[in-house]
Amino acid sequence: MNGVMIVLLLALNFGISWLNAWSVGRSWADTKAVGGWSRVVIWCAAIMSACGFTWCYLIMLALGAGALGLLEPQYVQVALEIGYLVIIGPILGSGLGIWIDSLTTAWRRRSVGSVAVAGWNTFAQVHNTYQAAKAIPEILQHLGEVFKSKSGGKDAAKAKALILVVILVILAICGGVLTTTMIIRSTARKYANRTLNDVNDKEKSVA
Repeated sequence: MNGVMIVLLLALNFGISWLNAWSVGRSWADTKAVGGWSRVVIWCAAIMSACGFTWCYLIMLALGAGALGLLEPQYVQVALEIGYLVIIGPILGSGLGIWIDSLTTAWRRRSVGSVAVAGWNTFAQVHNTYQAAKAIPEILQHLGEVFKSKSGGKDAAKAKALILVVILVILAICGGVLTTTMIIRSTARKYANRTLNDVNDKEKSVA
């Protein structure tokens, strides 16, 4: 995959994650007040957003470390594989919640839009599950070979590389969670203030 394609995919993934976090922020206060299933779905969307940001940051950090010569190509792959294992569970779990919600919404409304959303979510969930079932055994096998392999006199260098890999994964996770949290809080605060201003304007017009 060339550099241009990687940049485009990163930009797309980042944009989708940002949109998810923004949508969560718009509904955060309302779903908190209502609770129930709507609150579960909004948390699923927030988790999906955080995972998307995490994946973007991890790719940038791992490829950046490789470009700077801090990590050999095999350890760049290891960083991406560990990151995938960390986020795929939350992605599948939150995706399941979103998929169920889209199906129930499509059944209630039976509109073209709701059915289209349910169809897309069904495709995405099946695709992600299939890819995970296919990739996880291969990743575990490769990671097992990397951790068990003897490097001769390079054991110290291997240990440093693996420590750096773990640090990069942790940084990516923290970055993903913090980015999502900041967007949600900022959007929720903005829409709360807008709602309050609308209420004040209505009261003034009545008076």
